[in-house]
Amino acid sequence: MKSKFTVKDRKYELALEKGERGEEDKFHPFTATVTGQEGGAVRGICQLTDRALEAANEKAKGDASAADVLAAACGKSIASELVIRKLKPDFSFVVDYRWL
Repeated sequence: MKSKFTVKDRKYELALEKGERGEEDKFHPFTATVTGQEGGAVRGICQLTDRALEAANEKAKGDASAADVLAAACGKSIASELVIRKLKPDFSFVVDYRWL
């Protein structure tokens, strides 16, 4: 899954890969790789709530799949962080339905 977004006139690209949810994990982990930041690609985790996955399926229409909707939501979450500060390696963000 991929998404592109812009923050302060700088273009970024996000690539997501679904990870395995452990029995004790509260959220669904997706490995996130963000490129476009000075210093190269930064990897971390977007943790999606059950409700976010449900909302993505509900919002998927036409050419936009649930995966596209999820990638855009994670991009919005990361963009909000980039407004404040640079991403740190091994970042972890919980993405709930409100980002969708």
